[in-house]
Amino acid sequence: MKSNCKDDFQHIGNLDINSCELTNVEGFINAPYINGGVKRIHIGEPTLHVKNEGINSRIKRMIDAGYTSNEHFIEFNDQFEDIAKTLSDKYSLPYYHFCAIIVPAGQCMPTHPDTYAYLMKLMKRDNPNVEYDLATQGKRYMTFLTDWEQGQSFGAGSEIKWNWEIGDIFEWGFKYPHWCSNAGMQPMMFFEITGVNV
Repeated sequence: MKSNCKDDFQHIGNLDINSCELTNVEGFINAPYINGGVKRIHIGEPTLHVKNEGINSRIKRMIDAGYTSNEHFIEFNDQFEDIAKTLSDKYSLPYYHFCAIIVPAGQCMPTHPDTYAYLMKLMKRDNPNVEYDLATQGKRYMTFLTDWEQGQSFGAGSEIKWNWEIGDIFEWGFKYPHWCSNAGMQPMMFFEITGVNV
C-alpha cells in the first residue's frame, strides 16, 4: 500500500513543454558551455556561492566515498523562465529560484539531501520581512526536459523512477535524500524550482 508520508517521491503531473523550449533544450545539450552551462564538480565549490556547513560536509562525504573531479553535471541558472513562472503559479511559490541540469552519459548525481542554502540566502536578501518555516513550506519540484532513455534513473528515499516523459513533474519531501544516474547513451536534462509556499 502506498504511504501518504510527506517524504514520498511522487509523480504529481505533467507540464506541456512548448516547441520553442524544446529547441532550447536541444541547443543546451549540443553546446552546453556556449549556452551558459557551468560544469559542477560534485566535490568542488557550489556554482552559486553560499557558505553552508551542510554543503561542506556533503562534499567531504563524497570525497571519502571516492568521488573525484571527473564526476560532474552541467547547470544552467535562470533559464526557462516561462517554465519557472508556470510552476510557481501552479504550486503557489511566490518566492523561488530555479535551474536546469544536464547529467551527461556516464555521469551520476550522488545521493544527497538538499540544504536549501541558496533559497535561504535569497529570502534573507530580497524578502527579509517574510516569515516562513523551511521544513514545512520549502518546496522543490522537478520536471524532465528529456524523455527517459534506457540506463537512466532518478531516485529519492527507497523509490526509483524511470520511463518518464518530457514534462513529467515530481516532488519529494524536505531534505529527503535523492540522486540520479545516467548509464545510458544520451544526456538527461531536467528543470528544478525551489521555493517557499506562503
